[in-house]
Amino acid sequence: MGFWSSLASVASSVASGICSAVSNIGGALSSFVGSVAPVLSGLISALQPVAEAIGKFANAFLQNLGILQPNEKVQDLGERALQAAQSGIVIDKFDNFGGYMDALRKFEIDPDLSAKRSPAEKLVAGLGVGTVAVEDKYNAERGSLNGMWLLPIANPGYFTPERMQSLVSTGRLGGDVYAYLEQRLLGHESRSFEHKLENSPEGGRLSAADLNQLYGALDSARTQWADLAKQMQQPQQNPTQNPTP
Repeated sequence: MGFWSSLASVASSVASGICSAVSNIGGALSSFVGSVAPVLSGLISALQPVAEAIGKFANAFLQNLGILQPNEKVQDLGERALQAAQSGIVIDKFDNFGGYMDALRKFEIDPDLSAKRSPAEKLVAGLGVGTVAVEDKYNAERGSLNGMWLLPIANPGYFTPERMQSLVSTGRLGGDVYAYLEQRLLGHESRSFEHKLENSPEGGRLSAADLNQLYGALDSARTQWADLAKQMQQPQQNPTQNPTP
C-alpha cells in the first residue's frame, strides 16, 4: 500500500487542512501543494521521528545554501509565511523571491497565532517556501524540486544536507522522486532518474565504488519508504501534537 492509500486512513483530514493553509502562501507553491505536500503533511503529522529528522535536515540544507540565516529555522519561515499570507503578503505580489524573503523577515509574528498552529503545518509551509527558494536560486523549473525532501526522509544516512546540496546545485536531481520511491515509474523513466544521479559533480560518471554506494542507497531508500508506508497504516495518537523539530 502506498502513501496515498495510507493517508486516506490515517491522516487525510490533517493533511488536507495543512495543504489548504500552505496554498494560501502563493501560486508559486501550487505544484508543491498538488504533489508532495499531502505526503509530507501526513508523514510529519503522524510520525514524530520523521518530523524531527526532516526539520533538522531542512535547517542544515537551507542554511548551507544561504537561504536561511544561521539563526533561522524552517519552521519559523513557515510560520512567517502563513501569518504574512493572512495579511496579504504572498509570493505572487513580489517581482523577485528575494523581495518576498525580505518582507517575511520584517513581518512581525503574532505569538498567540503561532501558539495555536500545529508544528506540522509550520514545517510543511517552511518546506514549501524552501522549495521555491532553492528553485529560484538555481533557476530550476517550478515544481522540479518538489520531491527533494523525500530522499533524506527515506535514507538520511546517504542523502545528507551536503550531498543533496551537491545534487541540486549541479542539476543532477530531477524526475518524479515520489513515484521513483514507490516504484511506479516505467523502466526507462526509472533509468533516466538514476542516470542523472550517476554523473559526478566534476563531470563524467561516478567511480565504480561510488556507483555501487549510490545504487545501494537507492535500494535502501525504496525499502525504507515502503516501511514508512506500513507505519502510516498503524493507528496514530494525536498526530498534530508533535513537538517542533
